[in-house]
Amino acid sequence: MSQTLTALLSQLTDPIVRDLAWAIASPNLLRASSLAPENTWYERLVGEYQDRLLELDDNPTLLHHHCQSQRHLGFYFESLWHFFLLDHARFQVLAHNWQQVIDGTTLGAFDFIVWDQRLKRIEHWELAAKFYLISRPEQPFDSALGINTRDKLRRKHEHMLNHQLMLSQQPKVHLKLLAQGLLPQHTRLILKGRLYYPNGCQCFLDAQGERGTWGVESPSTAFVAQQKLGWLTGGRDSKTREKKQSYRDACGNWYVQVDQDWLNMAKG
Repeated sequence: MSQTLTALLSQLTDPIVRDLAWAIASPNLLRASSLAPENTWYERLVGEYQDRLLELDDNPTLLHHHCQSQRHLGFYFESLWHFFLLDHARFQVLAHNWQQVIDGTTLGAFDFIVWDQRLKRIEHWELAAKFYLISRPEQPFDSALGINTRDKLRRKHEHMLNHQLMLSQQPKVHLKLLAQGLLPQHTRLILKGRLYYPNGCQCFLDAQGERGTWGVESPSTAFVAQQKLGWLTGGRDSKTREKKQSYRDACGNWYVQVDQDWLNMAKG
């Protein structure tokens, strides 16, 4: 986490406002990804928006109302960005979750088509917040798995790059967007989250990205179990304990406990 984001989060108390700040300002999950913005782009965005975040922290009703129906972490992350785009004078949302159904066939959907007033261009953005455990540090990219071991970083990244962000290049979609004046001139892969490594690991897939640790042992009592929506910035303590559980301590350290079944599937 950048010093800018750490300092900002220390000023914010409302959990959803904190999550909004994190959604905007946290670094890319993979810094080297070809269509991802530079991390400095996120820092500039949150710098422009910081005063508004402080206002929302004093009165978060509008933000709470916007996000109140979201219980799935991925949809919640997307909802935070949707609020930001609607709330920031620089951007205009031209389309959101726009299904492309042509001749009865669904070819895909656009997360966001955005008009950037400053750059004077239409952009296509695809978003995801993902949390992966590195099961083999010697092969971090290929061994990055979710709590659900079918969720793999390599597969998700390739799908976003080669399918989702290429949707406007499909001939029939391209012609439709061109006719409607909505053809994107730029694309952005906004893939954020956190990578968790085995205890003692010193070899990181991305040194600038957010990270935590994982193991089969229970963490120390300094760590507090988090609800699913608490994976972004914490502050959503869970009274129940799952077999696979996320924890955070007061210093901002993260830990994911997995069970032996997860470990066996990861190694298999």
